[in-house]
Amino acid sequence: MKRSILWGIAVLAWMTLINCGGAKPAQVKGKITVWCWDPNFNGYSMQKAAEVYKKINPDVTVEIVDIPENIEGKIEAGLQAGGAGLPDIALFQDFVIERFIQNYPGAFVDLKAEGVDYSKFAQYKLGPMTEGDKIYGIPFDTGSTGFFVRADMLQAAGLNPDDYQKNMTWSEIIELGEKVKAKIGKPFIAYDTTVFDFLRIMVQSTGTQFFNEDGSVNFTSPAMLKSIEYLKTMHQKGLLYMTEGWNNWIAAFNGGEAAGMLTAIWIIGTLKSQPQNAGKWMVIPTPLVEGVPGAQNASNNGGSSWYVFTKAPNKVAAIDFLKKAWATESPEVLEFYNTILKGAGAMGTFLPSRNGSNYTAPDEFFYKNQAVYKDFATWMENVPSLRYTPNYVAMRGAVNNALNKMFNGQLKTPEEVAKAALEEYKQVTGNQ
Repeated sequence: MKRSILWGIAVLAWMTLINCGGAKPAQVKGKITVWCWDPNFNGYSMQKAAEVYKKINPDVTVEIVDIPENIEGKIEAGLQAGGAGLPDIALFQDFVIERFIQNYPGAFVDLKAEGVDYSKFAQYKLGPMTEGDKIYGIPFDTGSTGFFVRADMLQAAGLNPDDYQKNMTWSEIIELGEKVKAKIGKPFIAYDTTVFDFLRIMVQSTGTQFFNEDGSVNFTSPAMLKSIEYLKTMHQKGLLYMTEGWNNWIAAFNGGEAAGMLTAIWIIGTLKSQPQNAGKWMVIPTPLVEGVPGAQNASNNGGSSWYVFTKAPNKVAAIDFLKKAWATESPEVLEFYNTILKGAGAMGTFLPSRNGSNYTAPDEFFYKNQAVYKDFATWMENVPSLRYTPNYVAMRGAVNNALNKMFNGQLKTPEEVAKAALEEYKQVTGNQ
């Protein structure tokens, strides 16, 4: 009798296991819809991830929808309609996601609760997607930054490029720029006056925030004032080649009007569009802002991450897909990250992927075949996290307008720049 009871319990337990679990739950099937933009970068990367997952679970198909314009507006309309018409997964730029998390509570799946191991991702990516104990996104690409400089122009100035392949401070960069300008007559840095990316990179490298914990802006931090002072000095010494807009900025450094620029890894494809410059460029770590505790020779500009909507039509499959194709340390996933680096120039922020052959390979386009992706991957791990808040766009516009007033001579000191930026920010947002 006792044996019969035990046998019955065993059979019941086995049936329960079959019905409720297993390697591939029955409900993980059907179609997953993904919204993103840029089919040659984001779309390509998601398609490669879909190919990996198809081998894991052939019962799921992934449809990638290119939304080239106003993806945020379309998502916002869907959220306001209670989730109607939204996909399962969407790509968000890191600087906008905090606005959606704050304005639409409960809109996204807590992927930490779903078992994603976030220790395997670059930690700076987690800040914007975190709310209390919840983490909502799967980090995608990095905007890891560096200082790009023309090695051939250093040589023309009588300098050895090898002497500058190291961590440098902004004071040392200014000194180097003066030497180059004195010898070859060219400004040292191409600067786009329509964006505040340059200052943002400098301030973020210190771990300093543009916003306080209560959401108010912080324009008078030592890092902010010091960085503005550096920009003022570079401008006064004629080291900045001032341009207006993306195309003019690109033309300046690709055309040799300036010897370098401060920007992110994603510019490499643009540099390689000019094969006549092969062997001329090199990249060094983001220069250090001196005198600020915690400052790093590392920063970031750009990057996006993937999110699952709570009301996704196929939420279970979407979660399973992101976990197994983007956040699992399997040979197939590691090779996926290696593939998108070479195929699209997309460097993921999944740290175990950094040992891939395309990460460590020398790059013939760069001076002395510098393994630039290996360097950027190393710097990426040290990038401080940045708090964006829903008012980030208004903040960056106010700061950039104040910077341009300094360049035009209307404002004289970093403190005046900070004051002017605050006044405009308050006018635009009504906040402090």
